[in-house]
Amino acid sequence: MSGAPTGPVAEGRPPIDVPARRVEDELRKRLVWLTASRIVVITLVLTGGSYFLLQKEGLGSQRAAALGVLVLGVNLLQLLIALLLRAGYRLVRLAAVQVAGDWIFALALLFLTGLVDSLFAFVLPLVAVSGGALLGERGAWITALAAFGGYALLVVLAHHGVLIPPGLESAVRTTTVLRELFIQGSAVFLTAGLVAYLGSQARTAGERAEEAESVLLQLHALQDAILRSTTSGVLTTNRRGEINYVNPAGEQILGLGLDRLRGRSLHEIFPADRGVTETSRSPREETEWKTPHGRKRVLGFHLTPLLDPGGRRLGTLAVFQDLTELKELQERASRSERLALVGELAANLAHELRNPMASIYGAIELLRQDASGEQDALFAIVLREAERLNRLVSEFLAFASPQPPRPVPVDLCQLVRDTLEAFALDPHARELRLEAELSAGTALADEDQMSQVLWNLLLNAAQASRPGGRVIVRCREEGDRVVLSVEDEGCGIPGNLRDRIFDPFFTTKEAGSGLGLPMVHRVVESLGGSIELRSEVGEGTCFTISLPRASAESARRAVGKA
Repeated sequence: MSGAPTGPVAEGRPPIDVPARRVEDELRKRLVWLTASRIVVITLVLTGGSYFLLQKEGLGSQRAAALGVLVLGVNLLQLLIALLLRAGYRLVRLAAVQVAGDWIFALALLFLTGLVDSLFAFVLPLVAVSGGALLGERGAWITALAAFGGYALLVVLAHHGVLIPPGLESAVRTTTVLRELFIQGSAVFLTAGLVAYLGSQARTAGERAEEAESVLLQLHALQDAILRSTTSGVLTTNRRGEINYVNPAGEQILGLGLDRLRGRSLHEIFPADRGVTETSRSPREETEWKTPHGRKRVLGFHLTPLLDPGGRRLGTLAVFQDLTELKELQERASRSERLALVGELAANLAHELRNPMASIYGAIELLRQDASGEQDALFAIVLREAERLNRLVSEFLAFASPQPPRPVPVDLCQLVRDTLEAFALDPHARELRLEAELSAGTALADEDQMSQVLWNLLLNAAQASRPGGRVIVRCREEGDRVVLSVEDEGCGIPGNLRDRIFDPFFTTKEAGSGLGLPMVHRVVESLGGSIELRSEVGEGTCFTISLPRASAESARRAVGKA
């Protein structure tokens, strides 16, 4: 089932306790370390002791042989513990077995080497150290008590002659017993106390370190979540101005990942960090950035010095946003305001011109009736120019008072075929190659207005193209939009003119009215669409229109209205 829990919890096992897991890991490390070191140390010490006894007692020394057996037994025990450790045996039990082995080894070593006269009297306090290291503070005291008790028992038995260690010729005297018990007891219990104290301090320090580490991890996770969640780009550099970090939003805005940005200079993206000092940041600025995919973006940014707690500069912090859509919205709003203002002016002017033009046209027609020869030719020129002026006034009125769109589902692919078939007969298309790349594309649009839009774009492309040039019309669906584009291979539009081509009455053609592209822009926006321009001088121009895709519901409503 989707969403069902998995892992140990799903199988009925309790969740893993993180602190307990850390304790087990630490105990495992200690066991491994003590096992390995014990094999080396004990082998060297007892080999040295055996050599000493062989030199003193000869090759027939029984104590040397016993020490050899003890070395073998201890190493076998260490090997067994290592195997059980690898097999995942319970660590606490292994630790107890290890401490018990140390206790047996220490007592056996002391007994075989003369007990009160042994050169290895120092191993008894080490049993308390082993207990404290593996079993904690309580284990240190219990191990110390067991070590001292076992040693005291051997000394008392040797004193009464019950169990005399090898190498002793007679029972241990009372003064020797008291002295050894005092010395060994003091050494063992002082060692246990010291181990317990150090263990307590180490545990407290470890808890504080774990708490501090937990806080740091939480802060790091919070910082990482903030940087990943923010929609602004965040970028940092070192003292040399080389980029060393960028957050995911910054990667998306720049179109580059950290692996491709690391080591690059900040100045490749943003202007030089002028005005950025240890106490001030740069003013808000804007710059253009071209992504690896060729898309131009407007970035707003400010630079701030990145300082350490001591106030020394570590590098620069850049916070930036993608302002491209905002700039486009501002440009559209500004263009719409200009269109509305010019449209109102054009309407008033057209109305004022139409009546006088009608009177002039009628008067010229009357005068032409009595004209002959050269006068008739002059009247023909006047009438032709008057007719052209009348068409221009009609265009002004059509632009200033457009018909409201009647959006219905329109098959743009079929509209393109029909328009291209008609445009191919136009004189402007005589020396052009008209091509179409069409797929499914039904948009919610006004068919008559979109036909005029496409015609204007084709005419614009034809006038900008060279003889034999190619004009391509494409139509496709992209999600909930239908994209229509007209691309030519003409002269292109200079960069300083691209922002003005949708302004009314702006034209670079001698006979142009400057209303074709503004009309296209107005119709597309009235249909809830958008239009974009891409042009390179000497390579050509592409106008791309995006319109809402017609849904099945809108198609049914349109059929019902029909």
